[in-house]
Amino acid sequence: MRLRASVWAALVAVTLAACASIPTSGPVNEGLGEVEGPEPFVPFAEGPRPDDGVTAIVSGFIRATAAGFASDFSVAREYLTPEASAEWDPLAEITVFDSGALTPDYDEAAGRVSYAVPVAAWIDDAGRLVEAEADTQTQLEFRVEQNAASQWRIASLDDGSLLAEATFNRTFLPVSLVFAALDGVTAVPELRWLPQNNVATWAARELVAGPSPWLSNAVLTGFPAGSALAVDSVVVTDGVAQVQLASLSNATADERLLAEQQLSLTLKALPGIREVSVTTAGVPLVSEPADTLVREPVPENLAAAFVGGRLGMWDGGELWTVPDRTGVLPDGANSLALASDDERTAFRVGEGRIVVSDALRGGVDALVAFDANAAQGGVMDTQTVLSGGSLLPPSFDRYSWVWTAEASAPEVLIAVSPGADAVRLDARWLAGRSVLSAVPSRDGARVMVVSRAGGQTVVEIAEVVRGEDGAPLSVGEPLRVGANVGTVVDAIWVDDLSVALLGRSIGEDTTPLWVVAVGGRTVQDAAVPDAVSIAARHGDRSITLVSSDGSVRERAGAGWSLIAAGVTELAYAG
Repeated sequence: MRLRASVWAALVAVTLAACASIPTSGPVNEGLGEVEGPEPFVPFAEGPRPDDGVTAIVSGFIRATAAGFASDFSVAREYLTPEASAEWDPLAEITVFDSGALTPDYDEAAGRVSYAVPVAAWIDDAGRLVEAEADTQTQLEFRVEQNAASQWRIASLDDGSLLAEATFNRTFLPVSLVFAALDGVTAVPELRWLPQNNVATWAARELVAGPSPWLSNAVLTGFPAGSALAVDSVVVTDGVAQVQLASLSNATADERLLAEQQLSLTLKALPGIREVSVTTAGVPLVSEPADTLVREPVPENLAAAFVGGRLGMWDGGELWTVPDRTGVLPDGANSLALASDDERTAFRVGEGRIVVSDALRGGVDALVAFDANAAQGGVMDTQTVLSGGSLLPPSFDRYSWVWTAEASAPEVLIAVSPGADAVRLDARWLAGRSVLSAVPSRDGARVMVVSRAGGQTVVEIAEVVRGEDGAPLSVGEPLRVGANVGTVVDAIWVDDLSVALLGRSIGEDTTPLWVVAVGGRTVQDAAVPDAVSIAARHGDRSITLVSSDGSVRERAGAGWSLIAAGVTELAYAG
């Protein structure tokens, strides 16, 4: 205690001396221009004391485990018997519990301490996070015994660790591992949660290990099977991360180039890293690095729209519509979608027919300013690409395939392109559900499917396997995301790692809006009370709401600002 007090006294003295040296006058000088990222948060770890009772030993172990992610768990192991310490794997699974203290239940006769733990999420040993549904609890048990010195120790426990949510948020970072779509040039991220301490090493290790099974058939990686780090440590010096790989002798030149780009994009997104040097056997992995991977395309600031019964566009400041000679929308037109070329649109007519139109070809230069009093004229020409009983709202992928499904046959997703036969993709994991939407990501490697099962909304992301021409060939087993989401009326991709879900209005007060990170957490927000659909260009700040009265609103601080009126549908590309 005296030593600890002297250390604190020295720290206070240094701090006061530093404050006293801060200048209060003189010229303004230019700084270095570089600010290092914050140091990782390190929870305090204290070993067991000789007189600790049973509950003190167990609670002390839980606190020390949290500190172990910034060290080697050596202090936490002091609370265990030698046998338990040798067998315990703290990284097998992390259980994150939400706020509030844990109350132990000690069964003295059985020598067992148990906790009812309210679970917020689980993270596996590769950093993959799964959110827990509301009110989920798990039972945590420790068996204790006294050693030869009559001191209590934990003799038996499950593998894994327990972390309070506040501690988890300060000791772990969300990291995007970057892979490539099957075209070889479009980056596809996969979100993992890794300890802040030595995060570059964790990220490089998991990237080399490859994508998760649910994504593996839809992406490429430059690391062949058996790849590994030569030195299990990525050293960062002056902003340069040094990655030493084991021999990649069986990798092709293209794979080496891809591997270098994957490491560069993954690690340069981490705090404090601006350059990445990759070597194997002391030699640079590639002789001439090149920017071979690019992020998914961000839509132009143009949105297709239904305006006054016509097809039109919104350019961010003004509404435009097709001229009189093009004609008006068919009766029952709904659920508008815009292709990535900003020219082709798709929409439903009623619920049983999906049509496409090239009426927006040429952009706003081929349109006229919106006039609410314009003559109606005839019905515009469209091409029917699919007819059915009750089809889902259409969505375009980056290859201009239109995605939908039959509500009466949800085990199959349908992709169709003008002039090609419809492709029916086996999705039997949807059996017994009602499907609400199927929306492909803009990178083309994934599709979000929203369905209802037993009165509960289910949000899932599945891989999309494609041929060389981009035609979809299959979808894989899905990853479930978005815990605690209620009834959904519209769903979109916000960016390459998050989706947004618009809920049903609750009375006249509010409409729930959920933003879900794929492989991460769900954040609930509030939309305007009468919102019926959403659109977005890139990022949650770009989310736009369309209300039942035709008003369009966009983000403005914590609220929503009116930007247009008279619009019944709005859709950005993709």
